Amino acid sequence: MASTSSRVTQQPDTRSRWSERGEGRLGTIFGLVVLAVTVYLAFKVVPVMVNAYAFRDYIEQETRFAALRNRDEEVIKRVLRKAEELDLPVTRKSITVNRSTSHFDIRVAYTIPIETPVYTYNWIFKEEYRAPLF
Repeated sequence: MASTSSRVTQQPDTRSRWSERGEGRLGTIFGLVVLAVTVYLAFKVVPVMVNAYAFRDYIEQETRFAALRNRDEEVIKRVLRKAEELDLPVTRKSITVNRSTSHFDIRVAYTIPIETPVYTYNWIFKEEYRAPLF
């Protein structure tokens, strides 16, 4: 007897694909939305953080070198000028300077509103530094 071998080709089972619900697509869309929100918030927050850090560093330097400046008003003007340069909402009223015989203190408080389409967050900064006078 001659044996005839017939190859059986397997066809993909399309019934199992029909039962999928598309959860992979929903997860991808959710991930992209989270990524977009993160990028948007980073775009809003990172410049504020960079400017606030630069201002904090400047105030610390001004406090350390306050002994070289005889007038407190000069220190306040320099701090206001730096805040204006960094686009920070610092006013003369928000700066407190105190000089004693042994140390120099400076305090600056300001608020930066971070606006989003849904919510406005008021980020409060309070910088306080003390340095000894020589």
